[in-house]
Amino acid sequence: MLSSTEMMIMSEKENLISECKAVGKALNFEVQAAVDIGAGVIDVIWTKKDHPNLPAFKIGFLIYPESGDVPIDFITQHVTRAIISVCDKVIFLVPDEAAMRSVKGKITSMDAIGGMLQLKKYAHAITPEELLGGIK
Repeated sequence: MLSSTEMMIMSEKENLISECKAVGKALNFEVQAAVDIGAGVIDVIWTKKDHPNLPAFKIGFLIYPESGDVPIDFITQHVTRAIISVCDKVIFLVPDEAAMRSVKGKITSMDAIGGMLQLKKYAHAITPEELLGGIK
């Protein structure tokens, strides 16, 4: 049985998923929820194919419904999941500025280590207010 805190987190995640789906549809993306092609579930994927001779563009949204610090393990596991799931970009949809700063700071820190993949070009964090601001 879920505790009241766990139920609130689940409810918040469902609300964020609904908002994400609504914005994607408003922007004329094909929207899918709970997509798993073998690497694990991506909460929402927006897909757009504007040119018949070019591949479709996919944006994967991963929902983190809790405020504050986002664990680095959550970020790395989910970025890997999105890459394996053939997403062109991954967006962490987080409930507030503190969680957004946490994700952005950790992405910057991982990029500072070096390597071939620069996460800041691939992964981003956004709040629901910023997401909804895109359809005004």
